[in-house]
Amino acid sequence: MDSHKIYDDRSTTTIFASHYDEGRITRVSDTDPVLSLLAKRSIERYPLIESLTGIKFFEKTGVLSVISNEKQKKQLHQFLTAMERAGTTPCLLKSKQIEEDFPYLSFPVDSSAILDNMGGHISPRKLVSAHQMAASLAGCQIIHDVVSKVVSFDGYITIETEQKRSISAKKVLIATGGFTPFRHLLPYGFKLDLKMKTSTILKFELNDKEVERLSSMPVVIPYVFSASHQTAKHRSYILPPIKYPNGKWYLKLGLGNGPVQEFTLDNEDDITRWYQGTGSAFIAHQLYDAMLNIMPGLKYENLESDSCMTTHTKSGKCCIDMVTRNLGIAVGGNGHAAKMSDELGHIAARLRSLQHFIN
Repeated sequence: MDSHKIYDDRSTTTIFASHYDEGRITRVSDTDPVLSLLAKRSIERYPLIESLTGIKFFEKTGVLSVISNEKQKKQLHQFLTAMERAGTTPCLLKSKQIEEDFPYLSFPVDSSAILDNMGGHISPRKLVSAHQMAASLAGCQIIHDVVSKVVSFDGYITIETEQKRSISAKKVLIATGGFTPFRHLLPYGFKLDLKMKTSTILKFELNDKEVERLSSMPVVIPYVFSASHQTAKHRSYILPPIKYPNGKWYLKLGLGNGPVQEFTLDNEDDITRWYQGTGSAFIAHQLYDAMLNIMPGLKYENLESDSCMTTHTKSGKCCIDMVTRNLGIAVGGNGHAAKMSDELGHIAARLRSLQHFIN
């Protein structure tokens, strides 16, 4: 699909994508060393892609991951270990320094934090545009159309589209996210063990004065989420002020992966209805309460909720493999795909070299 499209009228849209947004977190800081390494390789490639295409999509604001509960101290060690294994030097902050460096944030006095200076946020819309331009410069033809069917016959694969195109290829890579099980893309009888989970976000519209006050704000990932700050039920995330295509600035708040999930989407109709709505009112209220605790001085002009979706595999890792000798898949970002998408693309494009990556 056309990465420049902004679907203001979702009632007529049949295919949705999470990259129609202006803010996704990218970071090396993670408790999983594999995710740390994949993200680091992607982030290191951003300057080259931006220079090659002239499209700026990365803002290096830093990422602050805050641990505010004694039971979560082991996560602090996991962060440090994973970042060190990925070849980066983590910056450990105690509560006093958090308060001094980021006075607009409020956390318990016994908090600790990891500051990831490599991280920040990307515009997924612009990243996709940059990837498409880089591909075009390398001789690829970009076709803006929706695939309706993929058929294998006599050693070739035919791709049929909604605009009645028919494209034949010797090899095909399917990277179609949560829609993969619901369109005729995979061989007959082949099923992927995927779960599509809903996600709700809040966007706080800010005026210019508030944007200026928060100009030094990093991405914030608080591993504490309750009105009293006493029980860490799941983690949220907050992106700093970002200017959207409508010219307005928003502070975005969402709920990360954890024990509290919303619900699964079992078919394409469920996905369409979800994307055409504004998310879960229940989760939105929890997010709002969290924001009042973490940024009690926040002043905003307007507030809106929105819907998103993440695609999960049983293993918790992206599924990149060959389905047949000439049909490959790359699906299942598990809520982490944006930050490591460039490296995942490199791996998927070199499926025959996958063993080298594992080693």
